[in-house]
Amino acid sequence: MRTLSLLLGGGALIGFAGGCFITNTAHCGYHENGADNPCPAGFVCNVCAADNNGCVPEGEADSIDPQCRESGGTAGPTTEPGTVGPTGDPTTLPTTTEMTTDSTTIGVTSMGPTSTTETTTETTTETTTETSTTEVPETTIETMCDPANLNDPNCGEQYCVAENQCGWCTSLPEGKTCSDVDVNTPACDEASGKCVECTPDEAQQCSGDTPVCDEASHTCVPCTEHAQCGTGKACDIFEGSCFPDTPNTVFFVQGSKTDCQAKTGLTADSPFCKLTDVPLDAPKVTIRLMASATAPGGLAVPQDKVVAIIKETASVPEINGQDIIGTPVSVNANARLYLSWIKLRFGQGSIVKCAGGSLWAHDSFWDGNGINAARAVDASACKVFVHRSRIIRCGAAMQLANSELRIENSFIVDNGALTAQHPAFNFLTNAKAHITYSTIARNQVVNSVSTFNCVGNGQDIVVRNSAVVGVAKLTNCNDIDPRLEFENGRFEEVADTAAVTNVMGQWFNAPIQDVYTPKNGGNVDPLEDMATWAEGDPLLDFTGMAAIPTDEPSFAGARQPL
Repeated sequence: MRTLSLLLGGGALIGFAGGCFITNTAHCGYHENGADNPCPAGFVCNVCAADNNGCVPEGEADSIDPQCRESGGTAGPTTEPGTVGPTGDPTTLPTTTEMTTDSTTIGVTSMGPTSTTETTTETTTETTTETSTTEVPETTIETMCDPANLNDPNCGEQYCVAENQCGWCTSLPEGKTCSDVDVNTPACDEASGKCVECTPDEAQQCSGDTPVCDEASHTCVPCTEHAQCGTGKACDIFEGSCFPDTPNTVFFVQGSKTDCQAKTGLTADSPFCKLTDVPLDAPKVTIRLMASATAPGGLAVPQDKVVAIIKETASVPEINGQDIIGTPVSVNANARLYLSWIKLRFGQGSIVKCAGGSLWAHDSFWDGNGINAARAVDASACKVFVHRSRIIRCGAAMQLANSELRIENSFIVDNGALTAQHPAFNFLTNAKAHITYSTIARNQVVNSVSTFNCVGNGQDIVVRNSAVVGVAKLTNCNDIDPRLEFENGRFEEVADTAAVTNVMGQWFNAPIQDVYTPKNGGNVDPLEDMATWAEGDPLLDFTGMAAIPTDEPSFAGARQPL
């Protein structure tokens, strides 16, 4: 923070009640009685505090010594009651009152709440401003500063907005912006009055690997969600940058068998008929998939390529492998595939196979029929991320070998088929998994295990803040040595499927589209206070709308209560 000292007359300092002395003329104490609160929104004035121009958080107001309260000083400057300075053109010096100490005169202006006001002082100066609905810092200060240097140090944390007048970024001179203050902080945050790197309305500074403006810190940060990149665009979450939307990087697809050779794939009016029609020549390609009664076929993401498949319209499009020999979707070495709002059904062996690459699924839905034995994901030396998704009625949820898995806010329910080779999760050698805030339930017993099966060694599996219920044996991963840890959450191992159904009825309301919402409001809420948020956990639940409490226990499972 910049500080300054202003000597008065023969070197005297301004003194406030309580024997404290402030040498910063930008200090809130200089505006005593001149405004309801000369500090920015959320702060109050402590005339004995030196930091932040004497402005302290409102939460600390009760701890301020009485002699240090803004209204308790007697030696500071005063303004006639009811006098309101201008909030408009900063180049017009406001009407001031005067304080004289040792033959030196300093003018001080305190600005009241922004409003339409007509005020007459002894100099009969009349000032009118327009009503503003935005809460902004309300203080400007007359002190020695040069407007040619907006960052004149005599203004402390404010800016020199006119000759001998300091103010916040909301009062910068005509033709000047925060870019003139500092090219690295071109946006004006009206709430604090400070020039910052970005605001939601001024995010031009955010691009490349930091395309998103964080509203809390007003800094540019990497993207973590596809929606942050705009409609019809995708986020390369691994890098934190948005996919390009230049020619030959965005294509439209809608399953069809009509007039396919004439379609360009460049617009929604002329979509390719199959996913395999999309040229994957560019390093990164976005496929905007449109719903259709005709399946669009499958896709193999080549080595070193990055592809995003996202829904184009409100209807969720489907990749159906029923007529495909083999795996409908595959990800090869060093490739990345992003799925957003995509439904996947059926396959031979697996629906998605990842070997040496990475798979990121957001808001997607693996929907089996309880008969097809294909597992949703088969990963070998792959990184798999599943967020806010459902894996329902598949032959199995996933098999992993030498791979890393992270699941959050997801439902893994009703998996298992008569011809399935393993239960919901099959963790092979060196499989690592972290599952949090998810609902894993009613998966079928396969080879004596209903949910978590371990084969080989080197597994490291953590399931936390989740709601898990299954028929015994729930897992064999800890039979020889501990490889699976349950942390927080609620876990029930019961005797048979009837007991599972009973527990589900106690824990959840009736499902809607395979989404189970925990019971809340009765005498007993079995999932309430069973989860504890930690750094790295999601902030929102499956819906993306309900917040997960970070400072108190929460409900276990993929959904917070209605």
